[in-house]
Amino acid sequence: MITANPVFNSLTSILNRLHPRRKASMVLSRIMSQLDLRDLPYDEGVNKNRRQDGTRHVSIGIWLIPIEDTQTPSNVDTSLAMPAVTCDMRRQGIGVLVTTNVRATRFLVAVADQDEGWRFFLTDVRHVSTRPGGWHQLGLDVVKIIDLESLQMMHFRNRLQAFSEL
Repeated sequence: MITANPVFNSLTSILNRLHPRRKASMVLSRIMSQLDLRDLPYDEGVNKNRRQDGTRHVSIGIWLIPIEDTQTPSNVDTSLAMPAVTCDMRRQGIGVLVTTNVRATRFLVAVADQDEGWRFFLTDVRHVSTRPGGWHQLGLDVVKIIDLESLQMMHFRNRLQAFSEL
C-alpha cells in the first residue's frame, strides 16, 4: 500500500504555491458559484462542477476604491469608495457599470462574500466604454486578493454607514 510521505508533501506544497492571480480568480469564482447556488431551484440542473469559465451576466452591488499609480493597496484611502454594479463576471475579471467617467487605472473592488464579510480584489482597468443612459462600463482584470489594514477597514465601514444614511 502506498502512503503519503509528510516531508515530500510539505516540499511539494512549497513549490506549488498558488499564484496570487490564480488565487484571486478562484475566490471570485467561489463567490459567483454562491450567487448561482442561492438562486438555483432545488435539485434542478445541478452540475458536478459549478465553476465554469464562461461569462455570467450577474448584477450585484460592489464598491470601487480608486488607486493612484503611485499608491500601494496598503496605503489606499478606502473612504473614497464609490458604489457600482457588476454587469458580467468571469474568473479572470469583472465588468462594472458606473455613472461617472472614472480616470483611475487600478481599483480595489469590494465584493460582499456570504461567508466572510467583504473580499477585496486588486484590479487593473482593461477598458472603459460608454453605455446608453449615461453609464460607463469598466472592464477590470483581477490581479490578486488584498487584506486591508484595520484602519482601512474602519474607514471603509464608515463610508458604507454614511452612504446608507443618505
